Amino acid sequence: MQTEKQRIVEVLMRQALAEAAAGNCRVSPNPRTGALILRKGKVIGKGRHACCGGPHAEINAMQNSSGDLRGTSMVVTLEPCCHYGKTPPCTEAIIRAGISEVYVGMQDPNPQVSGKGIRALKAAGIRVHTNILRKECEALNQPFIKMMTRGFPYIIAKAALTLDAFMADSRGNSKWISGPESRRRVHRMRAAYDAVLVGMGTVLKDDPELTVRDIEGDHPLRVVYDPRGSLQENTKLVQTSAVAPLFVICGMTCSSAWKKKMGKRGVRLITVEEDGRAGLIDGLRKLGAFGIQSVLAEGGAALHGMLTAADEIDRLELFIAPRLLGEGLPLMKFPPRLMPDAREFHRVLWEQSGTDMHFSGILQHYTGGN
Repeated sequence: MQTEKQRIVEVLMRQALAEAAAGNCRVSPNPRTGALILRKGKVIGKGRHACCGGPHAEINAMQNSSGDLRGTSMVVTLEPCCHYGKTPPCTEAIIRAGISEVYVGMQDPNPQVSGKGIRALKAAGIRVHTNILRKECEALNQPFIKMMTRGFPYIIAKAALTLDAFMADSRGNSKWISGPESRRRVHRMRAAYDAVLVGMGTVLKDDPELTVRDIEGDHPLRVVYDPRGSLQENTKLVQTSAVAPLFVICGMTCSSAWKKKMGKRGVRLITVEEDGRAGLIDGLRKLGAFGIQSVLAEGGAALHGMLTAADEIDRLELFIAPRLLGEGLPLMKFPPRLMPDAREFHRVLWEQSGTDMHFSGILQHYTGGN
């Protein structure tokens, strides 16, 4: 049975999680974190990691607190760092401030930390409690955890489809299956994730910009999988390369003239040796080396199919419109299974989105350590 103290600590950790999630600025390649400072059980300061390169949540929480911090407690969603990066170690600041007790949501999966921060605090005589709402803390930073444990970006596949599960009509036309509210939600997703990915089929059919519009938010990095080097200068993606960064995953056979043309337009090229699924996966792994932890894969069907075949879709976002086509381009195919072995989701959410239904399902859950 849960004690009153455990209940109170969990309530406080939920406050720290809410603080971590409150910012609208991407912090990649760092994790989202939130922290509280308590004096005699009362919150006297809170903070979050607001931007990459800026102070971590622990430092902001201490700076936002008043008075002497000796003997206070800290609640933090992620193990405090103990190494020098863009900022000094948080463990040193906590020890120096005289904080006597720290409640940690989850261990940091970063090998540079991974338990070392907790040990440093304990060695200084600080009481440390771990795994407070661990699953909730892990859920906040799935892209960070996957990158640290697997070295590969977190992939969110998004698709709009009709009630009879078609993504486009028989002529390949998909504008507009979903309604205005669903399209605004997609723009919010673009602002939330590091990169948005499409294949050349989508570029040829839709000529998208893949920028953030109709809402406030930063543009994501745009990525095109183009193994043959067929992207043209007159596309909206290339024309707006000065507005939002554009990367192209291309093959070894792409002409030097095409590469030079793209380079002059500010397009970054990621060259892969293989074609097809293997080339896409290699390109995404290389993209992760640039600090890209989350990728919104907007299509098309061929690209989605390669990701499903590689079992690299971590989250599925579907916008289901009350329309019927009868025939057309179907939803991505997952590897076949029988009913007893059907793929299940770790978490699902259904929401009304204008006249559409928005399905959000988590296929993979990554853990951060002990």
